[in-house]
This record gives sequence, C-alpha cells and structure tokens, in this order.
Amino acid sequence: MSVEDGRAYLQSAYPIIYPIVLERAKGMEIWDVDGNKYLDFFSGFGVINYGHSHPKIVNAVKEQMEKIAHVGMIYYNVPALQLAKKLAEIAPGDLKKTYYANSGTEAVEGAIKLAKKYSTKIQGKTGAYVMAFDFAFHGRGALTLTLTHERKYKRHLGHFANYPGIVHLPSPYCYRFPGDVETCKSYTLEKVDEYISHHLGPENVAAVIMEPVMGEGGIIVPPDGWLKELEKIARENDVLLIMDEVQSGFGRTGKIFAHEWEDVRADIMTMGKALGAGLPLAGTMTTDEVDRAWEPGDHNVTFSGNPVACAAGLAGIEVMLEERLHENALRTGEFIMKKLRDASLPVIGEVRGRGLFIGVELVKDRESKKPNVELTKRVKEGMFKRGYIIGTGGMFGNVVRIEPPLTVTLEQADRMTDDLLDILKSG
Repeated sequence: MSVEDGRAYLQSAYPIIYPIVLERAKGMEIWDVDGNKYLDFFSGFGVINYGHSHPKIVNAVKEQMEKIAHVGMIYYNVPALQLAKKLAEIAPGDLKKTYYANSGTEAVEGAIKLAKKYSTKIQGKTGAYVMAFDFAFHGRGALTLTLTHERKYKRHLGHFANYPGIVHLPSPYCYRFPGDVETCKSYTLEKVDEYISHHLGPENVAAVIMEPVMGEGGIIVPPDGWLKELEKIARENDVLLIMDEVQSGFGRTGKIFAHEWEDVRADIMTMGKALGAGLPLAGTMTTDEVDRAWEPGDHNVTFSGNPVACAAGLAGIEVMLEERLHENALRTGEFIMKKLRDASLPVIGEVRGRGLFIGVELVKDRESKKPNVELTKRVKEGMFKRGYIIGTGGMFGNVVRIEPPLTVTLEQADRMTDDLLDILKSG
C-alpha cells in the first residue's frame, strides 16, 4: 500500500502531515512499508504511553479475542468490570464509577450530559450553562467542538459548532498574558468567579470543564495553585468540576492523572487516548453522588465496555504500575526540558510541560514573542529527515510537541534533544 492509495480511497479530512505508510512498531520504534525506521516522539497524539506492541498488552488482546469480542453493555463482562475496579483504585479523590466510551469526544459529551442532569435533577438548578476556557480542546463533535474554543477548528461549519449555553473564559496562558504570572493567575480566576456569581448565576451553571494541562492549545500548564483555586470557586458555588484528562492521563505528566499535581478533587473526569493502550477506548468517571443523576438507559453507545478494548486497557495500567512508567516520564521529561531551557536559544520563547507532555514555543524573538510558524514547520521537517516523529500545534501553530511513549530512555531523549537543538541553532 502507498501514499497514493491513501489519497485515492480515504477522505480528505485526515490531516496527513507525514508522507509515509506505517507497517509495524515496537517500543519507541516504528517502520514504514519501505523499511525506514523512526523514533516515535509523538505516540499517536499521546495514545501509546506504554510503548508500541508491549507483549503483555498484545497477549491480553489475543486471549480476550479468543473468549469474546463484543457483547454490548446490556450485560456485564469480565474485562469491563476488572478495568472499572482498577480505575476506581487509581483515580484521585472520590471518583469511583466509570462509563465507557470509544473516544475522548464521546467521553466529554457524556460528562456534560451527566453534569446537566445532575444540576437539574439533583440540585434543582437550570443547568443552562457550562463554562470552558480559551485555547481549550475537548473534541470535534457538535457539543465538544463548541467547548473547543478556537476558530481554526470550526471554519465553514456554521451553527454546527455553536451549541447553546457554552461560555468561554480567559485561560491561564500566562506566557502570552500582558502581565506577570501572579497577575495572570488572579485575573483568570477572578473572571471565573465573576461569571458564575454575577453574569450567569450559580443556579444556572451546571459545570466548569478544564484540561489540567491544555494539550492542543500548546501544552499550557496553569500556574501553581490555579487548579486548586478553580476547585474552590466551583465548590463555593455548587458547580461541578470536570477534569478533562483525555490527553494528560495515565502517567503522561509524571502523575497517573495530571490534576493530582494539585490534589484537586474532581466531580467528573474524562479519559481517552492512552486508556485503551492502543485500542479505541475512553471513559467518564464520577463519584457515587453525581452518579445518582443517571437512570438506566439515559446514556449508551454500542461499543461501550468492549471486552477486548477493556482487556487492553487493564493490561496497560498494569504495565504502567509495574514498570513505574509515570516515574520515568517525570524523570525523563525534566531532563528534556532542562536541556532545552539551558540552551538559552533566542528562538525558544518558553519550554513548558509536566513529565513527557512538553511544549516548546518558538518565537521570532523573546521580546516581541511573535510566533515563529515557519521555523516550527522546518523543525518538524528536519526532525523527520533525521528519523523522528514529533508533533506541532498550539493556537498559532508555533509549538513543538514532545510526547514520546513513557518507555523512552534517557539516551533516546538525549539524542533527540541534541538533534532538536541542532536544527533550532541552524534556523
């Protein structure tokens, strides 16, 4: 199969940025059909946290396929129950009960639906509004694309991406805030409180949703204490707090879940990407209290709780815990970020992230902070020629995204960082 086959038979919506056809992968390495090998520093948008083709996960999938592949959640099945129990063991706070979905978009959709029903049925509120943030990314469906703030995802879609009751507030993107970090922190939090208390009314707000690290927005890490203050505002106003961990969960940031960095207790948490360890699997977790809002049949999708995907997800979590991959993510990620910061290159505006969820914002110069989109494209192309798959993104398209499998070694990280700096120095 060739790139030409893809152009002939797949729809144009796919954002194909690398002109290759992949055939197989193992650990950090992937090969195309022509035998070229690449080191994967993007993990398929942060999906392959545990490395490609990990034998324990492969065996779990094989064994489950021989037992039962699909039943639908009008029955319980063993892997779905085992995974749900394991998730309850590792989830922070009072999160206990899981609803399975196929993608992060579905998980977020279910979270909003649950929050609105809890708001109206249990709290006696109107449930009219959900608050999200600038630079947010929560999916590409009608509702989730409305939550996803930026215009570039919504062009030519009319009212499809204009779901009623979604309100966007300034995000804590402090690198581009016209003031210091403390002013950025206080201003953005004050806006949350102001909108709930004075503009919308607590009785009308069902939930506030936030990525603990904003992935597509450019790996934006809120300032220390910001998430905890957001939780406090939500609690004071009886507004549900949803943590969207679709990209940041399962060890990516050095903690199992990113909002653990600030000991935040979410009412609802969304999961996806790495949850399925390479298979399509997502989920929405909530507390016993919020789960009271659901009635049987309120929410369902055909492949919810798929036994094969759940078997893979359970094996993946076991791999992460047994091999302590979240600890390796923290150690290796700090190594990469320190090396990039120490280089003090004028084109590097900011290096930010947690663990192996790293964003390198490239600028024309540090004083103007003008986005250097051209250099970002050259970096992506240059790294590809040297045998690396990396990501790019951010609001302005000037952020290099580094998200390798959590199995990456310090030696591999060191070599990648040297090559990245070499390209940045040459411009």
